[in-house]
Amino acid sequence: SGHICLGLTDIPLSREGIGQAAKLKSYFSDKNIKAIYSSPLERAKKTAEIIADNKIKVEIKDNFSELNMGKWDGMTFAEIKEKYPEEYAERGKNFENYVVEGGESMSMCRDRALAELRDIINNSRGNTIIVAHAGVNRLIISELTGISIKESFLFQRKYGSIIKLKYDGNIIKADNEEIHI
Repeated sequence: SGHICLGLTDIPLSREGIGQAAKLKSYFSDKNIKAIYSSPLERAKKTAEIIADNKIKVEIKDNFSELNMGKWDGMTFAEIKEKYPEEYAERGKNFENYVVEGGESMSMCRDRALAELRDIINNSRGNTIIVAHAGVNRLIISELTGISIKESFLFQRKYGSIIKLKYDGNIIKADNEEIHI
């Protein structure tokens, strides 16, 4: 398809993304937010800064960076399938653990993101926002809901959507509610 495999390529936040971030800022304005964490990639960092509105310091967490797609980064999936057909097929057979040359596996990305999430929860200061990426978010949600990583990629989440997580002292739960701004 024409979808681009966008991992660690550091692109700026689009005009549409800036508009979505402004709506997120408005949504969160009365939610008593105590902390905001972000991936270091510009598209996430700028979103977090707009939401923070100079009222909260945005804390950068490298472990929320998007999945490292290695040599495939920046290519369309059609280009990848054409240029690397055997690797693409192998990835389809071993979706969770396949490592693209120069990149990381889905399970490696999931593990680093979950470790960061647990650290944030263990040091919680209250209502918290994490600005990450579609791949990272899917991997976290797959773990919290018990669905496979492959299944998590069947659900398309819109950019600028909110996924609520609740922690009861024991278990992190993902609300089924997904808010589209």
